[in-house]
Amino acid sequence: MPFSLTSEPTLRLAMLAFAGVCVLWGVARGIGRLVTFAVSVMAGAAAGWAFFRYAPGPLISWLNGFHAEAIQWGAVVCGVLAFWFSQRFLGSLFSGPGMVPAGAAQRTRAGLFSLVPALLVLWGAAMAIRYSGGVARMRWVEKAAMTQRAGPPEEPPLLAQLRNGVSTGTLGQVLDKVDPFHSREASALGALLALRRNETAWQNLIRQPRMAPLVQSEGMRALLKDNDVLYALSYSYYSKLLTLPELTEAVTAPAVRDALRALPVEDAIRSALAGTPALPSAPRAVIVE
Repeated sequence: MPFSLTSEPTLRLAMLAFAGVCVLWGVARGIGRLVTFAVSVMAGAAAGWAFFRYAPGPLISWLNGFHAEAIQWGAVVCGVLAFWFSQRFLGSLFSGPGMVPAGAAQRTRAGLFSLVPALLVLWGAAMAIRYSGGVARMRWVEKAAMTQRAGPPEEPPLLAQLRNGVSTGTLGQVLDKVDPFHSREASALGALLALRRNETAWQNLIRQPRMAPLVQSEGMRALLKDNDVLYALSYSYYSKLLTLPELTEAVTAPAVRDALRALPVEDAIRSALAGTPALPSAPRAVIVE
C-alpha cells in the first residue's frame, strides 16, 4: 500500500506521536500549560462550531463565491482567534516557576495526567476534520454531479481525504465509539443526498440494488420530504445540513444506520456519477429443468 499523509495508518501514528509529545511535555514542564492549551483548543473548537453551524445562509453563499471551502476555513479562522485570545488570557493567569513539577513523583503524575488534555485535543481535532471534511466531500459530489464530464471524477479535496482517514480502519472504529454526533453516518448520508443536484445521477444512485434498504427506510423517506433538508440541499448549505436535527435523528435510526454502514458509499457515488451499476444485485436462483 503506497504511503499517504491522509491515510488512516499515518493519521493514527500522528495522533499517537502527539500524545507522546504531550506526555514528555508534562514530565518536563508540568501539566498546567497543557491544561491551558486544551482549554484554549476547546474554546477555539466551540467558536469554530458556532460559525460552522449558525453562519447565516447569505453569508455562506457570499463566502462560497470566493472559495468552495470558505465555510470550513471561516470556522478555522474563528477557532484560531478564539484559541489565541483564550491562550493569552489563561497564560496570564497560570504561569510562573510553580507550574513546573519538582520531584520524580510529581513528574510521573504530570506525565500520566497530561494524557487527558492530549486526548481532548485529539478528539476535538478529529470531530472538526470529520465535519469539515464531510462538507468538502458533499461539495465535491455536487461539483461532479453538476459537471457530468466524461471519465472518472476528480479526486476529493484534502479535507475530504482527511475525513476518510479518520473514519476508516482502527482509528475510525475508535472514534465512532466516542462520537456523540454520529458524524460518520451523517457525512455519508449527506454525500448521497448531494447527488440530488443532478436528477440523472440521483436516479442512477437509487436504482442501485444495494441502495434499496436505505431508500425504503422510513428515516430516508422523511428526510426527502423535510423542508429544512430540501432547503439546505437547494442552496448548498451543507454545513447546516450536516448539523440539522432531522439528519441526526435519521442516522440514529437502526435501519438507516445499518444500511449506511453496509453500503460502500464512495463506490455508490462514483457509480452513480458514471452511470454504471457498480453494485450488483444478489444472484438469483436458476431453475434447471
